[in-house]
Amino acid sequence: MHYKRVSEYVSTINYGDKMIVRKYAVVKSEVNVFNGGENVEVPSFGIEISEQVIAENTIEKEFGDAVVHISPYKDKVEALARKFCDEDLSPLHLSDIIDDMYFEYIADYDEYAKECKIAI
Repeated sequence: MHYKRVSEYVSTINYGDKMIVRKYAVVKSEVNVFNGGENVEVPSFGIEISEQVIAENTIEKEFGDAVVHISPYKDKVEALARKFCDEDLSPLHLSDIIDDMYFEYIADYDEYAKECKIAI
């Protein structure tokens, strides 16, 4: 899966002698939508969250998660990334949260296809 980061938000938390740095990136890729006899590429935006635990200027832990296909609408995914940053969502919970929102966002691809007059 190839994608590129298009924007990023950063949250820093001091926790005792450790610092937790979380980065919330909006990522862009494409998905193929079958349009009659051909596949059409549609933009797809998602979120990547990475976390570093730093103590004494050394990275102790580093991990992350990404959900690459959330919506074809960048502004909706940007708002979601800002919300996750404001709420300090851990990368460990990203997939669970997105799974709960699945039906709210999956319809965006159908809507986008209709706007572009792509028959699914």
